[in-house]
Parts: sequence; C-alpha cells; structure tokens
Amino acid sequence: METVGFAMVFLGPLAKGKSPGRAQTKAEQALRIVESMPALAWFADVGGRFLYMNRSPRVVTGLPKEDLVPTKDDEFGFRKVVHPDDLDQVLKAWRHSLRTGHEYNCEHRMWHTSRGYRWYRSFGLPTRDPDGRVVGWYGTTIDINELKVAEAALRENERTLQQLIDAVPVLIWSLSPQGDPTYYNRQLIEYTGASAEQMKSIDVVIEAIIHPDDAAIVAEAVQRGIATGEGYSLKHRLRRADGVYRWVDARAEPMRNTQGEIVQWYGVCFDIHGQVLAEEGVRRSERKLQQLIDAVPALIWSTEPDGTPTYVSKRFTEVTGATLEDITAADGKPSLSVVHDDDRPQAIQAFMRSTKEGIPYIQRYRQLRRGGIYRWTETRAEALRDEKGNVIQWYGVSVDIHDMMMAQEAVRQNERQLQLLVDTVPTQIWCVTPEGEPSYINKTMMDYIGMKLEDFDAEGGLRGAIENLVHPDDRDALHRALGHSLRTGETFALRFRNRRRDGVYRWQEGRAEPLRNESGQITRWYGANIDIDNLLATEAALRNSTQQLQQMIDAVPINILSYDPAGRLTSASKRYLENVGTPPDHIQDFEALARYLAHPDDLAAVLRRALDGFATGTPFVNRFRRRDRHGDYPWIEARAQPLRDRSGEIVQWYMVSIDIESEVRTQEELRERERFLWQLVETLPAMIDCASPNGEPIYRSQRLRQFLGYDLESLDGTGKTRLDGTLDAGVHPDDVAGVKERYAHCLATGEPYARRHRLRRFDGEYRWVETRAEAMRSADGTIVQWNVICLDIDGEVRAQEALRFAQERLARASQAASLAELSASIAHEVNQPLAAVIANSHACQRWLTADPPNIDRAHRTVERIIRDANSAADVVSRIRALFKQSVDRRISMTLGDMITEVRELMAEEALRRSVRMEFEVEGGLPPVAVDRVQLQQVLINLIRNGMDAMDALTSGKRLRLRVRHVADTIQTEINDRGRGVEHPDRMFEPFFTTKEHGMGMGLAICRSIVESHGGKLWAETSEPPGATFIFTLPIEPSDAA
Repeated sequence: METVGFAMVFLGPLAKGKSPGRAQTKAEQALRIVESMPALAWFADVGGRFLYMNRSPRVVTGLPKEDLVPTKDDEFGFRKVVHPDDLDQVLKAWRHSLRTGHEYNCEHRMWHTSRGYRWYRSFGLPTRDPDGRVVGWYGTTIDINELKVAEAALRENERTLQQLIDAVPVLIWSLSPQGDPTYYNRQLIEYTGASAEQMKSIDVVIEAIIHPDDAAIVAEAVQRGIATGEGYSLKHRLRRADGVYRWVDARAEPMRNTQGEIVQWYGVCFDIHGQVLAEEGVRRSERKLQQLIDAVPALIWSTEPDGTPTYVSKRFTEVTGATLEDITAADGKPSLSVVHDDDRPQAIQAFMRSTKEGIPYIQRYRQLRRGGIYRWTETRAEALRDEKGNVIQWYGVSVDIHDMMMAQEAVRQNERQLQLLVDTVPTQIWCVTPEGEPSYINKTMMDYIGMKLEDFDAEGGLRGAIENLVHPDDRDALHRALGHSLRTGETFALRFRNRRRDGVYRWQEGRAEPLRNESGQITRWYGANIDIDNLLATEAALRNSTQQLQQMIDAVPINILSYDPAGRLTSASKRYLENVGTPPDHIQDFEALARYLAHPDDLAAVLRRALDGFATGTPFVNRFRRRDRHGDYPWIEARAQPLRDRSGEIVQWYMVSIDIESEVRTQEELRERERFLWQLVETLPAMIDCASPNGEPIYRSQRLRQFLGYDLESLDGTGKTRLDGTLDAGVHPDDVAGVKERYAHCLATGEPYARRHRLRRFDGEYRWVETRAEAMRSADGTIVQWNVICLDIDGEVRAQEALRFAQERLARASQAASLAELSASIAHEVNQPLAAVIANSHACQRWLTADPPNIDRAHRTVERIIRDANSAADVVSRIRALFKQSVDRRISMTLGDMITEVRELMAEEALRRSVRMEFEVEGGLPPVAVDRVQLQQVLINLIRNGMDAMDALTSGKRLRLRVRHVADTIQTEINDRGRGVEHPDRMFEPFFTTKEHGMGMGLAICRSIVESHGGKLWAETSEPPGATFIFTLPIEPSDAA
C-alpha cells in the first residue's frame, strides 16, 4: 500500500476527476508502466534528495544501498556512481535546476554493475503546486553509450571533409539552416587569429572579429537571409590576427536539396580593404530554436497480455502523430501503423512471439515521424507478472537510435571491406614497428607460416622468427636488407626462401614501405610477401612444358575460362575454382553460367555484350558483379578474346577476369567528391573560371556565364582562341591591351595574376571587376591548371573615383593658397629695400640740384642706394635658392628606368581617367646628368597636362611618350589628342593658364627645370589634332672626351 500511495502522489494528475477507486487503478497502472520501463525513472524532493527509483540502485550499479545514501561530503549520493571526470558537471547542473526550477538535462558516465562506466542521459522536470512552487522532481536516466560511440565515429569521418576547401584562396564558412556556425576554413582561422571558443557561437564570432560599428548590420543580414532563403552580400570590417580591422566583402548563398529546402549556407569573405569607403550593410543575428520538452524523453506504451494496446504517452503522439486508436487494429491487436512497411511484419511477428512465450521484446525498426519521415528506433518491452508468474501487462519504451544506426552501418561497412580485402588478398601482409618488432600479420600469412602474431615473442621477436623460417642461405641477406631499410627509411625489396607451415622452403618476394607522420618520422613499416616459387619454377621451364604453363596460369591472381566457338565452357583455371567454385553439372555454356553467377541488376548488359561478341567474333569486355563461393558479389572486369586458326576460324574463346572491387569503390568515392567540389564552386558568391596551362578557358561557373550572357562553347568555331574571344568581346577596348599583356606575362612566368578592368555584362554595360588568378601545380611544380576568380567592384571603383576628384580639387585649392601666401611674403621682403632705394634716390636728386650741389651728401646717399639695392638682390637670391637644386645633387643615369617609374606612378590615374598610355623608349640610350626628382616632376606635369587636355573626349584617349637619341641630346616627346596648342607665345609665362582652376605655374617651372639642366622645352601642334611637348637634355660627356 505504501507503493500504491506513492503512485497516487507521483501520478496524481492522471487520476484527476476520477472516482477514488478508478484513480487508484489508474495510478497502479501508471506505476506499473514506470516500474517496467527499460530505463531508470526517479523522483526527488524539492531539496534534490531521491525518494523513489523504479529499479533498485544495486541492480544497476552493483553498489549496496548504504553507499548511495547522501552524506556530509556527498550531498546527493552521486560520488560513488558518477564518473569522477563528470561529477562536477552533474552537481553543477543539478544544483542549478534545484535553484532555478529549470529543467535538468545532463549527459554523464555512470557505473554499471556488469559493464563498467557507461554514458547516460539524465532528464528531469519539476512538479509544482497550484501556486507554482516546486514541490518535487520527476525524471529518467537512459543508457546512451552506443549513441556516444556512434557519434565518435561520425566525428572521425567529418575530419577528412575539412581539408577539401582549405586550398581555396578566400575565407570560407558555413552555417546551418538556422544560422548556427558549422565550419570555418583554415584561411579564415589564420586570418582572424580567433580561438576555437570564439568561433562556436555566431554572437561570439561577431563580437570577437567584427568591427563594433558593423556588428549590427552583419547580424541583420544573416537573419534576413535565413528568413527569406535569399543570398546576401555586404561589406564590413573584419579584425585581422594582428588586431587591425580590414574591410571585407562577405557573400553567402543557400544550398538546397532536391525538394528546394535549404540544407546549408555557404559563404565567403574577400579582403577588399582600401576599396570600400562608405557602404551600408545589414547585421545578422542568430535565431535560437527553443526545444520544448514537456514529457519523459522516450516513447512509452503498454498493452494487454495478448498485445492489445492500452496506453501511449503524450510524447509518443507528439513525435509520431499517432494516437492509441491509430496503432490498434480492428480486432484489437497492435497494428504498428507507425512502423515502416518493410519492417512491420517482422516487428509484429516478434512482438506476438514475445506475448505468446512471455519473453522480453527487443526490436529495431524504422518508425514514422511527423512530416512523413522514418527514423530507426529501438523498442524494448518487458512483461509485468503477478505472484503466480502470469503476464498481466506489457510495458515498452521506444528510443530514437537513427544517428547511431547510420554511424554503425558506415563503420561496419568500412570494416567489412577492409577486413575482406586484407584477409582474401593472396598476399602475406605484415607490419613492424620502426624498431623492427612485428605488430600485425594477416590471416593469409598466419596460414602460410603456421604462426600467430603472439608466437613471434616466443621465437625471440623478428630476428628469432627469421632464424626459424628463412632458408639458412638467405638469412644474412635478409638481415642486411631489412636492417638497412630500418636504418635509412629506404624501401625494402628482396627475394628469399621462406619455410611454409608444412616445412617446405618456397621462394618469396618481400616488399615494404615506411608510413610517416606529418613531421616525416616513420611510425610503421607495412610490407607484403608474395609467394613466387611457382612463378620462378614456371619461368625456368615455360619454354618446354605445357604442365608448367598451367601452373603459371594457376598461380597468377586472375581467373581464366575457355569456351568453344559455340560458347560452351571447356575449362576453368584453378584460381577461378578457388574463388568462385566449380559450376554445377547443368551449367554448360556462357549464358547459363552468367545467369547463375552474375548479379541480377547486371545480367542484361552482360548477356547483351557477350552474346553479341560470340555471334560476331569480336572481343568484348564486361564489368559486373559476380557471386563468389562465399555468396558475395565483388566487382570484376572480364575480357574475352577469340583464338583463330590460320584460316581465320575461331577455335577457342579465352576469358580473363580480375577483381576490381576496390577500383570501383574508389571511382564511386571520387565521383562523389567531384560532385561535392563542383557544388561548392557553383554556390560560391563569386565568378569562377578555370583554364588550361596555356590560358584557354575550360570551365566557367554559372555566375560568370550569367554575367557574360553566353556559354563557353559558343566561343568555339569563331576563328579565335577561347581566351582571345573572351577578352576581345568582354574587356573594354581601352583596357584589353593591358589585360592581354598581363595575362601573357603570367602565363609565361607562372606568377599570380591580379588586375582591375572593365568587363562587359550581358546587357552591354561595362562594369569594373577585379580578376585574380593562381596557378595550380603538380607535385613536381608543373602548372596543370589556372584557377581564376572575378569580383564585381564597380560600386567601389566609382566611389574611389569621386573621392580622388574631391582630393584633387582640395589639393589645387591648397596650392593656390600656399602660392598666394608665398607671393605676399616675397612682396613684403622686396618692398622694404625698394622703398628705401626710392627715398634715397629722391634725396640724392635734391643734393645734386642744390645750389651749390652738395656732392659729399649726394655721394653718401648713392652708397645707401647701392646698399638697399644689394639687400633686395639678396632677398631674390634667397628665394631662388629655395627652388633651385644644387648641381652637386645631379646623378648620371639613362632615362629608361625613370620612364618606367613615371609610368607606374601614373598608371592608376590613367586607368581612372580611361587614358591609354603608350611608351616608346629607344634602346641603348647614353646617360645624362639630371636631378631625378626635378625631372620626374617635369614628366608627371607634362603627362597630366596631356590627360587634362583630353578630358572632353568620350573615347579614343591616347597619350604617347617617345624617348630617342637626337644628335648630342636625348629628346623626349609627349603627345596627346586634345585641342592642340593655344596661345603658344604666352603658355610658358608664369601665372598664365587656360584651365578653369589652374595657377599657370606648371609649364613655367618645367621650362626652368629643363633649362637649368642645359636643355630646351617647347610645344608644337600635331596632326591629327593634339599637342606635342618636346624637351631635350644634353648627353653627359664620356670619360674619353
């Protein structure tokens, strides 16, 4: 009655509104459900002390009850049950739940009486009184050890996927459909220097590496993309590992499954620092999915002794969508309507057998979930019996094991394939440590030598085994060869005689290669011994013995069959019989043998090719799955060739087959990996192009094809290469020459390519893009492919251009202000001595016109005039000294290097102003003595004047610079296509200008600099319209002169 009374308290809500008798019956029924659950159900008071468990703690843990009683040092009695490494976590979670009233959910290891520490998940919910106060806790503890082992196997498989995109030269990341971070590539981790803890949560990521002013718009962009399923692109500042914030272009696109559902978000970040000046972005914030758990975390049900369903838990209905009536058949028996059609007959049969024989029910099957999906579930049920042992009720629980089943199946499949390969290959496979101690031998080798791995210790290790197994005449050579390989790390290869288990010495060929870790250290030696005794004997007697030929055929690792011209089987090699088995007596021809052995899915294709070959006398090849003597269907490749007599008639068909199981599986894996990589490339928010080593495009991503408006194949048959056709049709005419020149240089040298230019979009609009290319090389350094990425930066370029124009206007205004200030200062300094000269001149005139003239006073006045005039001359000299460089600072050089520097300095401005610059420098120019800075100033000023003169042109802006040797001078010509020379007689005067915002000092300064070098500067009007500025510099005399 005490137990029933507790059940009334524990399960009181189930009996609410019922009569006392019925309430007690319901409570007893519920208690039986709890007592029969294949999990640990418990109840604790508000202080966390456990008052009830459905199973004796001693049954689960094997510990006496007194060891589980709370003590002063063990507040809840956990210390002897919970694994020491998990104890603090469990106590912290339990105390937190007791303090806050929140649900208790914790995974930990707990001692089990027969299996040691195993993983469990404990879950508890509070029960409250009508005022909302917590009065107790209900919960369960479920064994999840197999699930944890499966999760570990899955994590190992995921490790290999991380390396697939580490070589992509961009920052790559991915999010779940809900916005949780799932992956960051190595470049992103190294770029930001962020720790693993900082990269676990999207909020922490944004706080750690996104600029505070941009964090909000970044989070908003992510949220909007996840909500709408549309890709997004924004620019924000990202913190680099050195703490510097740099602007990046972040783009993300969703990847969808065949139903159009988003399964992953992929994104990239490109470093565009210096390009972005002002752009708005959006912030992303992570949407958190709150899991509602309002019942026991398992699907619980019960039936009558005959299997008639009587109860399903609330979670059962919530998860499967099925009610008690849904799983009950018309005759009252369980219908198991939520079980997969393929699994239902076996599940019903097993359950009915349990109800009939009274044995526990354990079954794994696929169970329906809401949404129409099936997941693997493990269902366990046990019978509740009365005092006489009669079954009075069945209670069961269903636990989701889908992920564990998938992981276990993958592991088992890999293990089966590997073990089958190692144990069936007709080769003795072995492994030794770097010191030469045996660590593994396969079954073939154990059967061959008659020893197991542990027998090597009894023989004294590898050296003792060699003394026991190897022919006395070959032992020293084997010791030397093996010792040399172990010392040097070189490949081991040797032929020697080895004693078989029957005592016969047979020739073998042994080969071994070292396995090294990432640092190059040898961690294992893997080797194989192949029995070549028959082969050697066959080679010696092949020329004279048909018997020896047959022995060789039987020794090689292939299967051989022969047929007469009509296709009837005439012979089979020994290895074929060993691998496949002797055909039954009723198998007489190829068609019958194929129907007997070929996989049903491959039979039609096998027969079609083979029967056509037999009918026409042409060789044929079949790849198919063939059943071996063990009942497995490994992939093989069978090749058939007819043997003809001198008249050409077929006298025999020979068919050779080899095992290609590993090759087929490798090809399948490669195809899957290729599909993943192409999907990754197609979803990257950038335009991708791949080219052969000579630059010819071989692939373009969908984004690039959509941007250009045509497919790659449309370039074929135009009379041009694909590369030239793309550049001529897409690149702006003013940019195409530079782009081709840079492409040619990179293709010739293998250097990376990076350039900005205008590219024609499908609608005819030219947009600025930044193109980067890197060479992909083979192991020996040979270029095998060029990988190209193209980014649309039209908005950034236009913003930069507007900023540069503003900076130039500001610089001109600053120059005008400085010149005005300098002019005022010069006027002030010169005005004082000039005023004194004028005053003294008037005084001198008065002294000379006096009667009589005062010559003495006039003489002193003239001296003061001379003094003040000299003072004014000194002021002018000091001002000239500010702008005139000393001749001692000039250096002797050729103009070629200086022209190259000036070209690089002006290249960006020319690109911005759409001016094509052409430079022609004559070879072998003699040196001249110049002030490098002053002469650069002359060249830059003349080039910029030419660009200014062509601002009104909409196209055809070309500036040509030519340097050549004329007589005893070096002549430089700068030619533009502007309006020509206006006011040639005044253009070199100071402060004369035809520009709206010009100061009129540029050409005057240029002429002064050239003339100070002993040269001349003048201007000419050229045809077609334009101006040519020419200056000469004298050649520096040679030492011989």
